[in-house]
Amino acid sequence: MVACPECAAEIELSNVEQGEIITCPECGVELEVLSVNPPTLGLAPAEGEDWGE
Repeated sequence: MVACPECAAEIELSNVEQGEIITCPECGVELEVLSVNPPTLGLAPAEGEDWGE
């Protein structure tokens, strides 16, 4: 179990990979799995605009 950095809800990480984006079931914020061992979550980076480059 790991706490959401936005709302502190407990989230169980299972079958996730580092770099994967998940959504907090409590507050709905997008989170990035920063580390699997030990489990660490961070706010997902904001998506930039795609200018077709």
